Amino acid sequence: MNRYLLPTGEASEAATASRVPIESPVGIYRTGDGTYRVVAETADGLIDLGVKDATVSRKTAGQPPVELAPTSKGISVRNHGSTNPVTLRTTVKEQELRIGEAAQITDDCFIEVGIGVELQATVERGEESLSTHDLEADLDEHGARDVRGVSPAAHARTLAANLRNASQGSVTDCRKVVDELRTFVADHPVDDDEYDQVRADLDRIIARLESKANGLHRTETLDDEWQDDLDLLSDRIERLYVRP
Repeated sequence: MNRYLLPTGEASEAATASRVPIESPVGIYRTGDGTYRVVAETADGLIDLGVKDATVSRKTAGQPPVELAPTSKGISVRNHGSTNPVTLRTTVKEQELRIGEAAQITDDCFIEVGIGVELQATVERGEESLSTHDLEADLDEHGARDVRGVSPAAHARTLAANLRNASQGSVTDCRKVVDELRTFVADHPVDDDEYDQVRADLDRIIARLESKANGLHRTETLDDEWQDDLDLLSDRIERLYVRP
């Protein structure tokens, strides 16, 4: 089971925004340095969520106002001391957590802290990404994976995870996954301004990968900058399809 946070809205467009794995407790709070930056504190350090909001509470006595932690069923969310209620929105319901209250997330959920900060919490269950070798064999044999009965959100998460995995392999592997993503996005339109931009970016990346595979400056693998770009694209596709 994979658990992580994704910034949304204004934060998702920030250069510093990134996925936050929830492998151990993660605290969400506003820094006390006067910048109003909102950060996620993990066991490995602070992650800037790419947004500023003076209404998000700061740490009190070393404890973050909002804490997320992994559980056997998903993610627990606890309001330790957020002045403003913490709001959880899923496809089924919306609830507020006041100080001292907690709830468990077992599926995709949007979490609002303060007034202007929204985070997307995702629980991946039974949708593991394929290894590069298995992915290549699967695509070579079938052309596209059989996803009958799988929701668009679940399929998008799987394809996004496969793209992150393939970006660390060969250019050919990556080209196949991006091509499948392009087909998936074309077959599943979304009423969102980001949709057309994602389609255009997929077309652009396909052309660039084709050049890297067969052009004058062809290479076998992708560098760190390419991997970072494809990670961000994966995040954008997940945000596009995973909605409460």
